[in-house]
Amino acid sequence: MNKLVALGLAAAGGVMAFRALPHETRSRLTAPLKRRISEHMQQMMASLPDDAPPKLVASILPKLQAQNDQIIAMLREQNQLLREQQRRIAAE
Repeated sequence: MNKLVALGLAAAGGVMAFRALPHETRSRLTAPLKRRISEHMQQMMASLPDDAPPKLVASILPKLQAQNDQIIAMLREQNQLLREQQRRIAAE
């Protein structure tokens, strides 16, 4: 039990020490880890079959983003037209 408490305290101390580092140093230390995780994720996605749910979701996301951008543009245009119509009505 004492070993577990000591390990927990050491981990908490390590986290506090890491958080105390300047942002530049922290990002320099975490960049290789993020890169390794990203490479592993790409390898894992490449090994999945084409009909695997993660691959399907990843292939659909860019289409959804484009569709959302188009909807937002249409809504902005509609809002602009409604504002102009309200200004004309108010001016009469």
